[in-house]
Amino acid sequence: MHNKDTNLVANIYLNCFKGMRNPAEVRKWIKLRHNSYPSSQFFVGTLGKTIVGYILWTELGGFRENAVFELEQIAVAPDYQHRGFGRMIIKESLKLISLYLKRRGSKLKLVKVTTGTTNEAQKLYKDALHAKPVAVIPDFFRSDEVIMIARSADLADLL
Repeated sequence: MHNKDTNLVANIYLNCFKGMRNPAEVRKWIKLRHNSYPSSQFFVGTLGKTIVGYILWTELGGFRENAVFELEQIAVAPDYQHRGFGRMIIKESLKLISLYLKRRGSKLKLVKVTTGTTNEAQKLYKDALHAKPVAVIPDFFRSDEVIMIARSADLADLL
């Protein structure tokens, strides 16, 4: 993602999530996270020159030899949902995360992701990452959230 993409990513966020509703605050949050590279890394998915979705990866616990990344957020614009773009964005961005880690002499230990216990995204995370539910956090954001983990062995065929 480039700085010029912030407004487009913010618009996708506003069309996909109910958390923050103030467009200026959403843009501010996205810029803040984008500027915290490499601990946070945004990637966009495109169809031609159109940004159809984005993903935000966050490295947890510092820059370790065995890195832990959280798939913090992924969104696909409503007109492009259920067409495989989410899976593509996950897989392609994870390859770039893996290359980044290799350059710095680290490897990916695991990926953590959280989502609502009733969210359809669980299927995407199971299919795309081979992630498995490991715990539930009651009343986390608006409802219960499930923590899903994909370990390096689960990810081997993706990297």
